[in-house]
Amino acid sequence: PGQIWLKRVIAEMGGKDAILVDNDCDIELAAESIVKSAFGFQGQKCSACSRAIINQDVYDEIVKLVEVKTKALSIGNPVDGSIYMGPVIDKSAFKKINEYIEIGKTEGRLIAGGTSDGSLGYFIQPTVFADLKPFSRLMQEEIFGPVLAICKVASFDEALEVGNNTEFGLTGAVISNNRFNLEKAREDFHVGNLYLNRKCTGAIVGYQPFGGFNMSGTDSKAGGPDYLQLHMQGKSISEAL
Repeated sequence: PGQIWLKRVIAEMGGKDAILVDNDCDIELAAESIVKSAFGFQGQKCSACSRAIINQDVYDEIVKLVEVKTKALSIGNPVDGSIYMGPVIDKSAFKKINEYIEIGKTEGRLIAGGTSDGSLGYFIQPTVFADLKPFSRLMQEEIFGPVLAICKVASFDEALEVGNNTEFGLTGAVISNNRFNLEKAREDFHVGNLYLNRKCTGAIVGYQPFGGFNMSGTDSKAGGPDYLQLHMQGKSISEAL
């Protein structure tokens, strides 16, 4: 009551980030980008890859390579520098992620992980489900943990359609040697931070403006000059001379 201005809000919220893999691509780069994006920090990053949308021509080969790379990840006490993955943050996250793993077992094909151990910490094996439908819960809902959902598509246009069909729009990546498709993604992949031929995580605030579309945020970009406009009032002035 009594205020004469609207309160401004800058919000960075969730994501259901996807890596799109074209049929003309570097297979090794695709698999490595997916695994690193999905399981770094136990998948507890708003920018983490939780969906891999792969062209049918390279699907089986990449899925197998993702499986191999995921199973090779080391899990344990993160104080040990040789360990890649530690535990998830708390009991609530542990419970939620395990619930989604059980959902995944009914929606897709489990190819890695799927187990957990809460005896000495909240440890969850990096988990991968393949052959998911675009509107399955694992492809739509934010999990915020080490769970990856993989979907097969017939074309790059279908990959973009599936990539855009969640309520979020934070980060995304495209792995392709096709310049036309990379340019198409620039125009049509509706994410605030788009990465081409690299993983979808790793933006450094202060160097790369970061922020998402749709329910991922307020379209602001932390780390960019336009961010300052949200803290200022613009005045337009004209004078007849």
